[in-house]
Amino acid sequence: MPVQHRYDPKFCSHKFKSNGLKYEVGVCIQSGNIVWVNGPFRRGESDTTIARQAVINALDDGEMFEADGGYGGEDFYIKIPKDATTDEQRRIKTITRSRHETANSRLKVFAILRDKFHHGLEKHSMCFRAVAVIPQLSIEHGHPLY
Repeated sequence: MPVQHRYDPKFCSHKFKSNGLKYEVGVCIQSGNIVWVNGPFRRGESDTTIARQAVINALDDGEMFEADGGYGGEDFYIKIPKDATTDEQRRIKTITRSRHETANSRLKVFAILRDKFHHGLEKHSMCFRAVAVIPQLSIEHGHPLY
């Protein structure tokens, strides 16, 4: 989401070369359901820092999560693509990432993070969560992520 107030370098993403927000979205590996939405966070915040603030604390003992290469430094909790050592592990990680990318693409249809939002962070958070319900309902009604 492009930020409507004065420029703040903390909200800037060097990847996208602009200010904005981002959210953490979790997809269940087994069911494909959207099971976690966390945020908003400054677009420039690292994925690992965000994970340390919430999702890692929400995990049960021995539970881990699969993530992309942007996460690192929490090997006990996070599995990333380079952790795969066999062809079967690489295949499973590819399927898992593909599911998550499909969930992301279903969220992007609504442009909640692309278009300017003029109503503050709290309302943006409510809107993002409402938008996340739509693909979840689609999943529950016969349109799985895979």
